[in-house]
Amino acid sequence: MIGASMLSPELQAFQAEVHQQVKTLVTPGLLFALDRNEIPYPLDFIRAMGDRRLLGVNVRAATGGPGLTIQHDALISEEVGYWGTAAMACARTFTAHVGYVLDRYGSRAIHERYLQPMLAGRAIACQGMTEPTVGSNVAGARTLLKRDGAGYVLNGQKRFIDGAQTADFILAAARLGESDDARTDFVAVCVDTSDRGFLIRDVQCDWHGFRGMGSSWIEFRDVRVGPEQIVGRPGQGWQILMDELLVERVVMTRAQLGGARRALGIASNYAEHRDAFATKLQGQAVIAFKVAECAARLDAAYLLNDRAAALLDHGLGRAATMEVAMAKLLGTEYAWQVADEAIQIIGGMGYTTKYPVERIQRDLRAARLTGGSSEMMKLLVQRGAFRRLHDPDFRDEFVSNELEGSPVWGEALAADEAFHPSRQSVLMPSRPKYVPSEAHDNRRS
Repeated sequence: MIGASMLSPELQAFQAEVHQQVKTLVTPGLLFALDRNEIPYPLDFIRAMGDRRLLGVNVRAATGGPGLTIQHDALISEEVGYWGTAAMACARTFTAHVGYVLDRYGSRAIHERYLQPMLAGRAIACQGMTEPTVGSNVAGARTLLKRDGAGYVLNGQKRFIDGAQTADFILAAARLGESDDARTDFVAVCVDTSDRGFLIRDVQCDWHGFRGMGSSWIEFRDVRVGPEQIVGRPGQGWQILMDELLVERVVMTRAQLGGARRALGIASNYAEHRDAFATKLQGQAVIAFKVAECAARLDAAYLLNDRAAALLDHGLGRAATMEVAMAKLLGTEYAWQVADEAIQIIGGMGYTTKYPVERIQRDLRAARLTGGSSEMMKLLVQRGAFRRLHDPDFRDEFVSNELEGSPVWGEALAADEAFHPSRQSVLMPSRPKYVPSEAHDNRRS
């Protein structure tokens, strides 16, 4: 936040402590190495965060987690976004949203085999939803988990799977092929990347931004899966995946806000000290107003994020889909806009690697696509908005028939002659007829 925080004193103290801890783990050399893809995955960072119990802090203590809230985890993400890179934030937030569903839906075997090693930073997780022919339309997934004797066989392809070439296991979405309804046919399954039949088809790492993690096109080719690797029940996968996305959208967006806050802080300090036109840049209204607009946008996005996290922590789950989508939509859009404006404030030097702003801007661009694009967030928001704004007393029979009555007031307005302007005569003020003067006529002649 730029303005006064609405967080409790406990949360503010927690964030201040995390701010210092993450700062000690991030060096300029690490940031440059990740951005050049010289380090393929921030493994050491994840292990260090695990040692500090800063992975998946929203996982309940009963299953081996710190037992804090989604809001706590979002604040950690913000600090990783502030000091680190998008790849570092993404690698850490897997432990929050994958951890959330493994905790809530997984068996004790899942907790021991996958969840607890992940929270310790000793097992790397990733998420597998997107497919070559299926992007935003998750329900159209074609990866198939078919029953085979006492177990299952998994076949299909996924792409844009962040960190898959490094991960120890993948939480994958698949269809059972038993129903056309995705809500009853989906299954969530943990797949070990060491299993026979798990293939890396391609690794994409030379992104515009979001470097130092890599994203893979993978294939499951007759991968055998035991029933103990199923998360929840077969057919419960859609519910599990939707719950996971809610958490992901809150905690990952918070990381973007952290990056944007860092960029704006650098730009505003630059404006304080940079001389231009016989004054500091800060004294130029065109620059000062950019900082003002960016600060207002960031704080609005922070407040939406706080609300979304609080609703999830209060157990609203998918009932908070609209609020989470609002937070993700404006959070990622505003974060990128702020980082872009930060470059503009600094000018040419902002486009160089002397400042991390250009890298932050490149990193933040990806967030408008990942975890559900901005367009998908608008789709979710409009659904919720129309439902919440629906007025059962609105008289639809008068829509396009307003002479007979008002959709808002009904027949009462049509019958009320005193207040119905359409039934009153409109008198135009009389205007004298124009007669050209003699002098005017002479000028024309």
